[in-house]
Amino acid sequence: MTYFFAYEHFDTTEGRLIYKPNLNPYDYEIQQLILEAERNIGALARLGLKNHPLKPTILRNSLVRTAHFTTKIEQNKLEYKEVEQLYQNYKRNPLTIKQKAQLEVKNVFETYEYIYSLEPNKDFTDMDEPVLKKIQHTLMNDLTGYPEGYRNIPVALQDGDGHISYQPPAFNEVPRLMQAYFSWLYTSVTGFLNPYETEKVNLEKKVHPLIISGVTHHLIGYIHPFPDGNGRAARAFSTLVGLIHPDLATIKDAFSVEEFFDKRIEDYYDTLMTATQGNLKPFIVFYLECVNASLTKVLKELQRYDKIKHIRELLGRGHAKTMFELISRMEDGEIFHRQLFDDILAASPSSIAKNISKLKELGVIKSGPSRGEYIVCIAD
Repeated sequence: MTYFFAYEHFDTTEGRLIYKPNLNPYDYEIQQLILEAERNIGALARLGLKNHPLKPTILRNSLVRTAHFTTKIEQNKLEYKEVEQLYQNYKRNPLTIKQKAQLEVKNVFETYEYIYSLEPNKDFTDMDEPVLKKIQHTLMNDLTGYPEGYRNIPVALQDGDGHISYQPPAFNEVPRLMQAYFSWLYTSVTGFLNPYETEKVNLEKKVHPLIISGVTHHLIGYIHPFPDGNGRAARAFSTLVGLIHPDLATIKDAFSVEEFFDKRIEDYYDTLMTATQGNLKPFIVFYLECVNASLTKVLKELQRYDKIKHIRELLGRGHAKTMFELISRMEDGEIFHRQLFDDILAASPSSIAKNISKLKELGVIKSGPSRGEYIVCIAD
């Protein structure tokens, strides 16, 4: 079935087109997810990411994951390790236009470096219309022959079978639709109806940054303002918009929501299509769940690092310390057999058993599904 753009979420007042997303921002389920996000952001602030020894690793991994998953969603075939390798070398080794997959990833690196240089929580012009256009241009640099800016051609979205699933608005409608969105964005962020009315903030007009971010993500896909790269632009620009949250801005490059879009790719597309038909709530709920999953992942990485450091100090030297060093290299949830210790350590079975009990008491491993198996649970 083909869905056509039908001005859902838009209205006309006194002859002027206005953007009115069909969403109750005070919905209970949405507010609970916002509260969870605030707790996660606060916990990250308390852990002191800014000066944490693990910060360089987290920032590198976050950008690599973002580049990998936002392009993977668009059918890029590079493996994670290849993206990681490219990140280490792309500034030194120029790419040719024949290396399309690598160029797509390189452009994401450069786009997010640009995004992280901006401060939308301090200056609205850091996320105004020219910024969106620059983000899309950077993402698609050397990948398309279309001119810069909004499209002047018709576009259509196809499903996996090649059938048209959604027909965005005509290209001549794009400028005024986007103008209506940016007017809404300004009011939702500042509480002012326009830049000339700056005497009194209307708090009822202000919307939580994460809701604005989710709404923005859908809007770009809904209007499809560019000839190409709309999905990547939606994910990148919504990330930027979320940084109007002052605390989130301090950890802006530490988490990757795109990773969790990819893990739930069917939910991602289904809720976006539901929003296109007029109901934004399922997508906003999905979006906030992915934000929380990404924040939680960073929290666990920091907590795991701190716990490993603490356990090392407790264990001092000996077989238990050696055993712990082995499991600290594993992922939480990974299952291993005690034979690992038998093969490596020059220790009696009773000594190994005693130290396994010690590691279980410290809460870094637990019994696995089969006899002799254990599960790593350092940060669980």
